[in-house]
Amino acid sequence: MQTFRRCWLCGLAALWAACASAPTQGERPVQTTSGRGSLVLDRLADYNSELRRPDGRVDVDAMVKRLKELGVTTYYWLIWHAPTDWDDLQAFLPKAAEAGLEVWVYLVPPSESPPQYGTLYGEPFRLDYGRWAEEIARLSLRHPNLTAWVIDDFYANHRLFTPAYVRDMQARAHRTNARLAFLPLMYFDEINRRFVDDYREVIDGVVVAYPQDREEIERAWAVLNDQAAAMPGEFSFPSDTPSEAGDFVMAAQPAKVLPADRYRLRCCVLRFRERDTFTGPTAGYHFKQLLIDGAVVWEEDAAGGAAAWRDVAVDVTSAVRGKAGVNIAFRLFDKKGVSNFPVRWRLSGLEAEGLELAADFGSRGPWQVDRRGAFESGFGPATKKGEGRFHVPFIVMTAGVEYEFRLRHGDPATPDRIAQWLRLCLQSRRDGKCDGVVTYCLDKQPQSPTFPLARKLFAEFGGGK
Repeated sequence: MQTFRRCWLCGLAALWAACASAPTQGERPVQTTSGRGSLVLDRLADYNSELRRPDGRVDVDAMVKRLKELGVTTYYWLIWHAPTDWDDLQAFLPKAAEAGLEVWVYLVPPSESPPQYGTLYGEPFRLDYGRWAEEIARLSLRHPNLTAWVIDDFYANHRLFTPAYVRDMQARAHRTNARLAFLPLMYFDEINRRFVDDYREVIDGVVVAYPQDREEIERAWAVLNDQAAAMPGEFSFPSDTPSEAGDFVMAAQPAKVLPADRYRLRCCVLRFRERDTFTGPTAGYHFKQLLIDGAVVWEEDAAGGAAAWRDVAVDVTSAVRGKAGVNIAFRLFDKKGVSNFPVRWRLSGLEAEGLELAADFGSRGPWQVDRRGAFESGFGPATKKGEGRFHVPFIVMTAGVEYEFRLRHGDPATPDRIAQWLRLCLQSRRDGKCDGVVTYCLDKQPQSPTFPLARKLFAEFGGGK
């Protein structure tokens, strides 16, 4: 996350046992990825934007006071801004425990450390994550309110953080404290079945950053709960995965051309709503397409635009004239191969004028799916729905500061709009679609206009367990 991109109380065994045996929310499965995973559930937290004294050290008394006012149960302590952060953490922990606050240690990965980025290391153990695991575990024995740790931008660094590496890292921690939990920081477009299959046995949950909307939270919940590999009406391509030119995924269905439209000049129109998750400028790779009998009648590059839903109307009169029936297909197609270009394309609200369709986007059965390459599809009867065999605990991180909110959601980046997103995340937790919420870089200064709005929302939705 770099400087602009980035919580546990239960030291007593009785409270741990209560957390592990508490009733689940909503549709949440009872199985978690590990015994530690049950300790990750139901946490409300804040991260970063630590208050500092004039000498640069963290003002631990002011931090404890402000976090109690905020009403969270947990604080994610970032070790990066100063070489003294590890020492200040040890001063913070006993005071946080007195205030009933849990603490998670938060580390930066190689991509946010020299020589790849900047001049600041997480001190004192820098990029030795096995050593960090051991030292955090030792510290957690002295301070039982230190219950978990997180590594930022995990999947962007997964060539280092392989499942085998994480398993070894966890083993080094658990030789000292078997209850210490580890969670990677992920982004919503990185949550897919491949990640879950590779990592769910070696992690204790995930922190997932910056949802665009409720739908994105529900999609991640479905993947992390073994409910679906892809949502209905969705095409996707995973991150850090290569493709070749001509790779694609396509869903097709037959449609009848209504008699009055077969020979006359009356328009035949297909209408649908669509959105995709990529809004950057990189163009010429993934293309969204509509085909009639194999011919492209509408096409757009996935690049640019906004992540919001929009309405599309395509006049297909010339493509269906004189025909009794046609085959319509939606396709995500690569004109050039990619190396790391994740995207999700969602479709909804399919309607037709002059055509009788076999199915809408929510109907899996009538769609016939074809693909080449690593694309995934939420169409067709063969779509892997999952069996609910596991639950990977899931914390949603939402931007609590203006500059990060603007980067993720655009303007206006006002306190009210930041609070609107926090409400969305807290409501998702109440509805059982995530296990906790953490605010990213919420301004804790006395004059902050956002802090009282966040405090009110945390009070409304409860402080978790």
